[in-house]
Amino acid sequence: MKTAIPLLLCAFPLLCFAQTAQEKALEAALTELEGRPYALKALELSDYYFERGEYAKAAVRARRAFQEAEDLGETELMAQALYKAGRALRRLPNANRAQLNRAEESLRRSLRLTQERELETNILRQLYELALQRNRKKDAAEWAVRLQVLTGEAPADAPEIKGGLFGGKRKKALEKVAEVAAENRELEEKLQKVERERKKLRISQEVLADAVREKEAAIQEMTEEQMRAQLMLMEKERLLDSMSFASMMDSMFLAHQDMKIEEQKAQIRAKNNQRNFMMALAAIVLIVAFGLWSRYTHTKRYNAVLEEKNRIIQEEKKRSEELLLNILPKAIAEELKFRGAAQARHYEKATVLFTDFVNFSKLAKELSPEELVKNLDHCFKHFDAIVEKYGLEKIKTIGDAYMCAGGLPQPDDEHPYRIVEAALEMQRFLTAWRLERAEKGLPEFVARIGIHSGPLVAGVVGRKKFAYDIWGDTVNLAARLESKGAPGRVNISAATYSLVKDRFPCEHRGKVAAKNVGEIDMYFVKATG
Repeated sequence: MKTAIPLLLCAFPLLCFAQTAQEKALEAALTELEGRPYALKALELSDYYFERGEYAKAAVRARRAFQEAEDLGETELMAQALYKAGRALRRLPNANRAQLNRAEESLRRSLRLTQERELETNILRQLYELALQRNRKKDAAEWAVRLQVLTGEAPADAPEIKGGLFGGKRKKALEKVAEVAAENRELEEKLQKVERERKKLRISQEVLADAVREKEAAIQEMTEEQMRAQLMLMEKERLLDSMSFASMMDSMFLAHQDMKIEEQKAQIRAKNNQRNFMMALAAIVLIVAFGLWSRYTHTKRYNAVLEEKNRIIQEEKKRSEELLLNILPKAIAEELKFRGAAQARHYEKATVLFTDFVNFSKLAKELSPEELVKNLDHCFKHFDAIVEKYGLEKIKTIGDAYMCAGGLPQPDDEHPYRIVEAALEMQRFLTAWRLERAEKGLPEFVARIGIHSGPLVAGVVGRKKFAYDIWGDTVNLAARLESKGAPGRVNISAATYSLVKDRFPCEHRGKVAAKNVGEIDMYFVKATG
């Protein structure tokens, strides 16, 4: 054992040198050839590299053989070269997608070119193994079917396509294909048998011709008597040969007729089989088309129902959002949607407006409940439009009182001007409405409005029927300013006056006592326009 290891180590370089020398010899021989000999030698060199596992070199030599065969126009030689190129590309270690695509393309083109049964069988096997290698079971099944048609046997590891809508039909079609392949093989065997008989007859004719030539040579060397005797003998032999030949020709004619009959029968069977196969294929196509149409219509109906449901959901969502925005400011509503809660916020600069109708208790006695609510609704709707026009935030209504605010939920330095302008417009609306009602002899609605600016806290309270509200001394003082105002006038505090005096003329009322507050400076805003 110890002596064998050094011997192997010595023999390995010699073996490698011998292989290298053989390779160089083959390559050198290739450079001296051209045309068909070059193509054949290139294919031989490709086989050499393939057996050694050098698949890249094998593919290169096969492609060169194909180029030479293509120049010569030899179809079968082109088919062999493409087959060997595809076979080598398929076996490349870690073959990428592009290389496998080239391998498949070479094998498919080779299959289209060849007329040799053995080469066609090898190509189909390579395509089948390539499909398995690429995990394309459907393609592998198709190549397996073609192999079964050609050879009568499918690969043992061929993937089976089971179940589904067309499993049974496909199985019957494959069984029919197998029967056609068996009949084709039987016809081929009969044709080969007839061909062998024809070859035997041709050989017999050649033997007879050789015998006649030998006899003619022998006749020339005979004497006259021998010639006469020989001629008589030859005449008898000729008669026998003619009778034998006539019998042989009759046999050949009968065999030829039988062969034609068998060919016609085979053609009829092939046509019938082809017709049956096409009918089965048409049935499968119709079933597939019906299945696809049914699935399409079902999907279309389902999508229509789903689209209608989505539309209804979107409409309900939009309605819910509009309802939420009607209750809460947009920023607060967005915060509630995304966080599930709204955090209370402190506003250092805000302005609160209060309105209240004068002698509302008397109005409630003079009007029916329906008329009272209808008139309040009419008035408050106009107030809502004015508040929205000037970018203010309606807070709530309490009985006949209406409260709104400016400077929230988004701080805004211009809000004092806008809230005073809104208050003046509210009074203008009430004046016009009062005159209209007076002409009809209806009770009048006259309101006091009070405004105060200062800090407050705003937020959402409650878990059910929640509402956006404001709290603080600013709110209370605005209510006191409203109660100490005059009918049809806008009463503001000194804090609000300091913010708007540069734009609105005001009348100082002096210090006015307010409940729980004491005396405070108040101003009437003079109507403009």
